[in-house]
Amino acid sequence: MTRRYSAPVKWLLLLVGAVVATGCGANDAMMPLKKDHIWTYRARTVFERHTVPIRVTRAITVDGTSGFELAGPLGVSRIAWKSNRLIAESMVNARFVPPIPLLIPSSDLKDAPRQVASWHGRTYSLGIERPSSATLTEQKETLDLGTRKIQTVLAIVNLRLPTGVLEIKSWYQAGVGLVQQEQRTNGKRIIQLVLVGQSEAKRES
Repeated sequence: MTRRYSAPVKWLLLLVGAVVATGCGANDAMMPLKKDHIWTYRARTVFERHTVPIRVTRAITVDGTSGFELAGPLGVSRIAWKSNRLIAESMVNARFVPPIPLLIPSSDLKDAPRQVASWHGRTYSLGIERPSSATLTEQKETLDLGTRKIQTVLAIVNLRLPTGVLEIKSWYQAGVGLVQQEQRTNGKRIIQLVLVGQSEAKRES
């Protein structure tokens, strides 16, 4: 049976596919990665709850540098680390020209938010081209998971489209990766993701 997702959930899965991927090097402590690794998230919307697996399928070239391809419920995403930035060239059914920044690790982040990047370009989605712009802000934040508190980096992407503003809040834990994410459309929270497990895909013998 094929699950059908609403438009807001599709946008969320788009961006989740992006933030789960990183490259090798000094930055990968914020999202340890290797081929066939799977992150599983609990997704909560206004009307339903379900699990969302994202799998690293292969290494590829993205925007002239080494990147990764990921497979999720809706398709394929292409992302990479370039010049200390986690960038997304395409995410399932959307493509960004130039690639959009999603995370810029820094050792001097404070508890207060700080804008670390801005972006202007074009978004191509479902056969429609739209002028778009975005800002990326980051800060240190202690995330309360109920049973424990963890130290994270909170990265917020505000993507401005002609149809409105999409806000993606992503919490990263060093050595683990993306542990929580929330999406808001024009200020209203649409969906929340929480990491529930990690595993390696079984290889065929």
